[in-house]
Amino acid sequence: MKKIELNPLDSNQRRLPQLGVVLVLGIFLVGYFLLRKSPTPEPTTKNYAVYIEDSILHAFDDTISIAEYPSRVSVHYPYALVILPKKQSTQIFNLKNASKEKSFNEALLDYSEGKILKNTGKTTFLDELDLQVLCEKGVIKSDIEVLCLTKVNANTVENKLISITIPDAKQKEIYVSKDIITDFSVVNDKIYIGEINLHNKQNYLIIDGTKVEVPSVVSFIYELGGEPYYATLKGALSQEESWYKIENNTANKLDGEKIFLRYALEN
Repeated sequence: MKKIELNPLDSNQRRLPQLGVVLVLGIFLVGYFLLRKSPTPEPTTKNYAVYIEDSILHAFDDTISIAEYPSRVSVHYPYALVILPKKQSTQIFNLKNASKEKSFNEALLDYSEGKILKNTGKTTFLDELDLQVLCEKGVIKSDIEVLCLTKVNANTVENKLISITIPDAKQKEIYVSKDIITDFSVVNDKIYIGEINLHNKQNYLIIDGTKVEVPSVVSFIYELGGEPYYATLKGALSQEESWYKIENNTANKLDGEKIFLRYALEN
């Protein structure tokens, strides 16, 4: 009777398929764990807050020094402008979308929905339109109106706020200061003006024509969460930074070392 072999393969031959199964299983397990442990892609923007601390503006992932005069910050919501005249640079951040909007290789006065306001040292332009006046600061209030801070006359420090209609460039005086206007802005259709008396160093806010005393120099006025605020920055007129919420014609000082232009969790 012929002897029947249950497995004609020798031990070495039987080991090869077993090794193949182990190898396939090992590759599967390694791939599984690598996929599980692979980090999720980090968001493009890591920091969603915009704030000023110790003369440094932190805007999302950018940090910009505003310590050197005449560097300044301006807010025309939803845009925050960081204007560096000595570097001929303007960085624009969108506070609503939490993103960097644009950069310009020139010092702008204002930016709104693609329109730019700038001076040339002799006159001021809204895009290509000559407004026929030199503005120290300016706000594009609407498609038909620009607000402009300009000298009362070229030989004095006194200045005034005027309205310029578009496109005929007609001027109308809004407020003529007997002291010095430090900044102005429009929040919820109200005009806010900062002013300082250089003789006694008293600071003021003019809110739709009503003049009130405030504790420190009005470096810039801005909108946060739909409400008006003002900030005091370090410079020739102040050695400290502070910020205030404007409520019922009163400036209420806020705590903290950071001056927020946008909170991290703002929608």
